[in-house]
Order: sequence, then structure tokens, then C-alpha cells
Amino acid sequence: MNESVINIGMYVTYGLIVIAALAAIIFPVIQMFGNFRKAIPTLIGIGVLALIVVLSYAFSSAEVYPDVGPRVSQWVGGGITATMILIGLCLFAAIFSEIYKYFR
Repeated sequence: MNESVINIGMYVTYGLIVIAALAAIIFPVIQMFGNFRKAIPTLIGIGVLALIVVLSYAFSSAEVYPDVGPRVSQWVGGGITATMILIGLCLFAAIFSEIYKYFR
């Protein structure tokens, strides 16, 4: 008896998670098309992030490690490279903004 109640609760929870995920994806897309001019900077940011990930994946090596195939190894290397690039960009932006505030 208790297991069936737990199973029903799990299925309800899974359904609510799917509904929440779909709502979190669909409503911003609808809002973006409703006011496309304000969405352009966001789309540019997403494009730059995608470009960084694609370039990081392209330049990473496919060296095979134990228990990992060449494709997974290249994705891991690309992820590490993309993370380092983004950390460098964040540091550059922080330093630039502090220098800009100082001279303003």
C-alpha cells in the first residue's frame, strides 16, 4: 500500500518538474518574440557564448584517456578551455570597469 502511494507521488513530481521546465523555456521565448528589439542583446550574448563553446571544442585535442573515448575527451577539453576563456573575459571586464570608473 505504501509503495503505490510513493510511486504515485513520484509520478506527480516528475510531471510537475516537466511542466515547470516547459514553462521556464516557453514563456521567455514568447516574451522574446513579443518584444524582439529588447531581446537582441540577449541573443548576441547567447551567440557569443555558443561561439566560444564551438571554438573551444574545435581547438581541444581528442587525446584518449583510460575509460573515456576520444569524443568525450574532446568535450571535456573543450569545456575546460571554454571555462578558462570565460574566466579570462570576466577578469578583463572587472579590471576594465574599475579603471573606467577611476578615470570617470
